[in-house]
Amino acid sequence: MPVAYCTLELYLPYSQSLKEKRMVLRKAQDRLRARCNFSIAEVDYQDLWQRAKLAAVTVSADNAVLERVTNQFVKEAENILGDFLIDCQVTYIDP
Repeated sequence: MPVAYCTLELYLPYSQSLKEKRMVLRKAQDRLRARCNFSIAEVDYQDLWQRAKLAAVTVSADNAVLERVTNQFVKEAENILGDFLIDCQVTYIDP
């Protein structure tokens, strides 16, 4: 069963506290989850106010479907996060 692993690196220049950063991240994660069937978590830079790294994972029985869904997720992330998104990397794992 193939797996898609996507990392999203963010720069939040207007964030002035961890609380403000988490509010922005929670809103973005909720919007992405509502539109795409991905599990999303903050995986790095938890102690920095203006940086964040999110990891998103999904599985599918078919490689073509997985690639299509992942491309849709990346487009949605670009639309939702806008200028905050500084890097996006996708890795496919086929055990």
